[in-house]
Amino acid sequence: MTLSTTQNRVRDWLFGQALPLWAEAGIDAGGRFFEKLDFDGRPIIGAPRRTRVQARQIYVFCEAAALGWPEKENGGEAVARRGLDALIAACRRDDGLWVRALDDAGAVIDPTPDLYDLAFVLFALAAAHRVLKDERARPLALATLAAIEARMADPAHGGWQEALPPVLPRRQNPHMHMLEALLAWQTIAPDPAFEAAARSVLDLFNRRFFDREHLMLGEYFTADWSIAPGGAGQVIEPGHHMEWIWLLDQARRLGFDGHERPAQALFASALTNGFNPQGLMVREIDRIGVVRDGGCRLWGQTEAIRTLLLRGRTDQAFTLTETLFAAHLAAPTPGLWIDSYDAEGRPQDASVPASTLYHLMTAFSALLTESA
Repeated sequence: MTLSTTQNRVRDWLFGQALPLWAEAGIDAGGRFFEKLDFDGRPIIGAPRRTRVQARQIYVFCEAAALGWPEKENGGEAVARRGLDALIAACRRDDGLWVRALDDAGAVIDPTPDLYDLAFVLFALAAAHRVLKDERARPLALATLAAIEARMADPAHGGWQEALPPVLPRRQNPHMHMLEALLAWQTIAPDPAFEAAARSVLDLFNRRFFDREHLMLGEYFTADWSIAPGGAGQVIEPGHHMEWIWLLDQARRLGFDGHERPAQALFASALTNGFNPQGLMVREIDRIGVVRDGGCRLWGQTEAIRTLLLRGRTDQAFTLTETLFAAHLAAPTPGLWIDSYDAEGRPQDASVPASTLYHLMTAFSALLTESA
């Protein structure tokens, strides 16, 4: 495979199949995004509309516009603007945080502020600032971050609580996505608040998330960021290795230095222990590299593609992209996907989750902007 042939295949699928389908079937009359479609491309009614999915889809269509997806009635900018208006109108709480989920009518069904959702709100606002030039985005992002710091920060142990009220186990994943959003903001509209919060996540990575004994990235922790007891504390997700490598490189470009050795260790671990014989990234290994769950999620493949490109392993990235099309994107309706397979290669999904389009867009944007 070559870069040009891979880019052509990605462009045809993304612009010709996926985005038109999701811009039509994946959105309701109020501009809110459906949580999932069935395998015929029809929206599934009754599933909670999570704020994280609304925010992810806003990013997707902003990025589509940035990549040149035609501006028309249902073009990238128009879809993203309607989604952003709906998100702001329905999901923001009086205290500056954001709710977890709405119902199909747009009423709040779960007002809980969840750090994972908040991270993607910040990420969507960054995309809206960058692409839509929306004047609400930066003030809302700063106010949201201030509310997170005021109400969810853990001054004793670092980081932020997962939700209010606090829940366990604590996870690296929401903090990773907070870093993603903060770096996105620091790239386009630097601010001391974004910088300080990003440094706090990087400090947690150095002190707690990165296992210097086994050269792995932990997932689950206790209240004081000790490794979670039992099996949860042994869970390692190779896809998150790839995601962190990408983010640590973005941080380096912004002047947050000193993470190349951990990034290299995570990359070596992912390459050595993270792929199955078919070349797909597995869901879980343990801290000594033994496979715990040999199934495959689509998002893990997209993070691997992006980071393989970053690390100069272009042939492997192109091969994995072909495997992605043969496995995960081989859905009966063009523009949809099979999100997960078990360890025996059997598909596990009854529907198509909208949340995965964010991962596809981050990988395919990296591919489409790669130069020969």
